[in-house]
Amino acid sequence: MRGDYALFFGLWLQKPLQIAAVTPSSRRFACVMADLVDLDRPGPVLELGAGTGSLTRGLLRAGCPAERLIAMEREPRLAAALRRGFPGIRTIVGDAIALEEHLARLSIDRLCAVVSSLPIKWFPLADQRQIVEPCLARLGPDGRFLQMTNAFSSPIAKRPLGIAGRSVARVWRNLPPSQIWAYSIPSDTTRETA
Repeated sequence: MRGDYALFFGLWLQKPLQIAAVTPSSRRFACVMADLVDLDRPGPVLELGAGTGSLTRGLLRAGCPAERLIAMEREPRLAAALRRGFPGIRTIVGDAIALEEHLARLSIDRLCAVVSSLPIKWFPLADQRQIVEPCLARLGPDGRFLQMTNAFSSPIAKRPLGIAGRSVARVWRNLPPSQIWAYSIPSDTTRETA
C-alpha cells in the first residue's frame, strides 16, 4: 500500500491535472461510493480513473465480484499496479475519451454502474461528451454515472450534455473532502424542468 501511495504521489507531481488528487481516495470515501452502486442491476461495473485501486477495493468489499469489475486507467504504471493488486478484474489501459471503442471491443452493451474518479471538471465539453454518452447509453434510463469531485458544483456540464445530475453524498473524511454526483438520462419530466 505504501508503494501505491508513493507511486500515486509521484505521478501527481508529474501530472497534476491528469491525476488531480494528492492521495488515493480514503477507505471511507470508497465505502460511500460503493454503497451507491446497485449491484442488483445487470452488467459489469465500470471504474474510470481507477488509479491504485482504492475505489476498486471498496467495490470488492461491498460484494462486487471481481469478474464483474472493469477498471480503466490511462497511466500504464497505475494500470500495472491494478493488475498486480487485483488479478481477478479486467483492466483497460487507455484514455477514457476513447471509451466507446474500448467498450465496443469488449462487446459491452450493458453496464450496472459507472464509478469515476476522472478529473472531468477540467475536460473540454467534447471530451466530457465522449466519456458520458457511451456510459449513459449502456446504463439505460435507471442507471447512474457516479462522479467524484472536490468541487461544490457539478463537475460535468449537465445542461449542454442534456443529462440529469445531482449531488448524492459528501465525504469530509477524505483528502481533499469530496462529494459524489450521480448523473443519468433525464426522464421527460426532468427535461421539462431542467
